[in-house]
Amino acid sequence: MHMPTSSTQIRLPMYFRILQAILENIQSGRIKPGEPLPSEADLGQQYRVSRITAKRALDELVHQGRAFRQQGRGTFVAQARIREISGFRSFSEDIRARGFVPGSKILKFEQVEAEAAVREHLHLLEDEHVFLLKRLRLASDEPVAVETAYVPCRLCPGLLQEDLARGSLYQILMEKYQVVPTWADAEIEAIRAGREETSLLKLNSGQPLLAARRVTYSANYDAIETVYSVYRGDRFTFYTGRQYIG
Repeated sequence: MHMPTSSTQIRLPMYFRILQAILENIQSGRIKPGEPLPSEADLGQQYRVSRITAKRALDELVHQGRAFRQQGRGTFVAQARIREISGFRSFSEDIRARGFVPGSKILKFEQVEAEAAVREHLHLLEDEHVFLLKRLRLASDEPVAVETAYVPCRLCPGLLQEDLARGSLYQILMEKYQVVPTWADAEIEAIRAGREETSLLKLNSGQPLLAARRVTYSANYDAIETVYSVYRGDRFTFYTGRQYIG
């Protein structure tokens, strides 16, 4: 296993140097998801450190979600998680920032009369209509989320003509309609996959999911979108609270 040996690295604690060496091998593909990592004894012998130091490096990998342990078998490389997804910003931007290629499949895209809950979230009048956009969200062609968004028709009257299987909704709102998503409030909960999620996300029945309900606002507190997103719980980590988009 290659270990960096620059003057900066030499000053780092040994457990951290071992950690970086393992991460380099994971990121380069030399060690793939599901493959075993060296044992504490092997790392101790390779780097001439105590088993406590080697264990600390492996513990940190597990803490970061980059590895997992199986009782009696050892430590293994975990499937890469899409970490630090806020639940508040553009899905495309978030996914791209994490090194994945964003994609979408349109499940439903139409103009509908707003239901009571949607009217409340978006502060709409009773006779106002919204665009309903339901998409299967992809990260490097892997289905990772189902997202149902509602946007007031008055903000973007020609939205149905846009190719939202490829384009970013937020980018279109900003560039074509001068509607700028600026901040959002969201709440997140754990749920179990139902029949639709199981099929679309290729999961086992009852597998845990993360569900985010979000309302997105412009800088002057106008509600411009409400969205309900269901994410694969094994691929996402969320931060909660209010976050600014711009």
